[in-house]
Amino acid sequence: MELNEYIVPGGIAFLREQTKEPALRELVDTVCSGNGKLDPGTVLAAVLERESTISSWIAPGIAIPHARLPDLGRFIVGVGLSKEGVEYDSVDGKPVHLFFLILGDDRQPDRHILLLAEIARMLKESTVLQRILAAETVGEILEIIHGSGGEHQIEPEMTRDALSRMMVNSAMTLSKEVRARAILIHAEAVGAIDGLLDADGGDNIVIVRSGNSEINHPAVENVRTLVVPFAGLNRTQHVELALLFGIAEGLFERGDTVVSVSGTPESGYLDMLRVIDVGAEFAPYISAETPAVLGDVQPQIMERVLQIAMDIAREGREGKPIGAIFVVGDYPNVIEHCQQMVINPFRGYEDDEKSIIDPFLEETVKEFAAIDGAFVIRGDGVVMAAGVYLKHSKAAAELPSGFGARHTAAAGITAVTSAVSVVVSQSTGMVSVFRNGKRILALEKTRR
Repeated sequence: MELNEYIVPGGIAFLREQTKEPALRELVDTVCSGNGKLDPGTVLAAVLERESTISSWIAPGIAIPHARLPDLGRFIVGVGLSKEGVEYDSVDGKPVHLFFLILGDDRQPDRHILLLAEIARMLKESTVLQRILAAETVGEILEIIHGSGGEHQIEPEMTRDALSRMMVNSAMTLSKEVRARAILIHAEAVGAIDGLLDADGGDNIVIVRSGNSEINHPAVENVRTLVVPFAGLNRTQHVELALLFGIAEGLFERGDTVVSVSGTPESGYLDMLRVIDVGAEFAPYISAETPAVLGDVQPQIMERVLQIAMDIAREGREGKPIGAIFVVGDYPNVIEHCQQMVINPFRGYEDDEKSIIDPFLEETVKEFAAIDGAFVIRGDGVVMAAGVYLKHSKAAAELPSGFGARHTAAAGITAVTSAVSVVVSQSTGMVSVFRNGKRILALEKTRR
């Protein structure tokens, strides 16, 4: 596809405004003036709504604001050039000089990605970018854009790869600007990451994947892998889990900044950058008083417990939804706040026979989940008891509305011990993780 085919007549503007919303309004007005079917107010509202979710800044000096409109029937591209620069939500704090406004039909998301990738391909050539920035007339800009197309057209699958490479390169640039401790690349979106990284890699690159996925790693040095419990989560939950497990494994800590580049799982491309202040995002459970986010719980044990909990949430038992509580870690203190409600089915077995890591134990655990009460699991993964009543005297922090006795008990035990509790809601299938009496993570029920 050729970018110039989508630029409407009169859709190029030399911007006078120097702050974000007025500049976007100026560009929208320019584009809409060349198309009588577009209402400037409606278009601007859609663009600003998208901006409220995440800034369209993609690289130093460049932004690609965009919106999807119902029944537009085609894609429209506008170009804005600001010699003075526009104050923007830029990660580097510097003004934006070049804008590409993309208006698309909400029924054609793939074509939107193709346009993003075509713009990225064109701007990757520094001479093209510099020529556009130096242009003095609309005709010059059109000529530069027209001259950069043609023989360099790429097919959709190649375009997806190009977009992912652009996002990874932008993440590396951001990482230097914000002095990030780590760059998280969520491989679940792309499957294979060959070609996304240079051979020298980088000691702050962390590949995030699920335990069930087979990710092809490039031949690069210093790249680490972070395994999150399962596939099927949305991108936000992938990021949250990656941060939780990254903290637990010592990859980053309070005070660090992390750059995350992610995409919708199994979409085939990366399309979102996020800069995260770890301390601000996770202050409730990486305080100075409790520096170990999972206490004495080994990360692979928490991974396994979460996997089983999500399976229970999705499958239930015998076709019916069930709830469950898993209390993991700080066993000597936890047991002081427990009372056995039924005969303990795990009593009398050797430790290696009741490890949560053992795949042969999985069905047993799921079967006993139907029993009232909680599972108590040591930090090393040994299941010590099931059918346990949790008693505690210290009230947990205020919980979200709708939580009942199961969540209150699970939160309460973590308020008086250093354990982590995982709760499956029988009514919603939501899986909640509690630490220090507070819910620190909420995972929606996944599909197979």
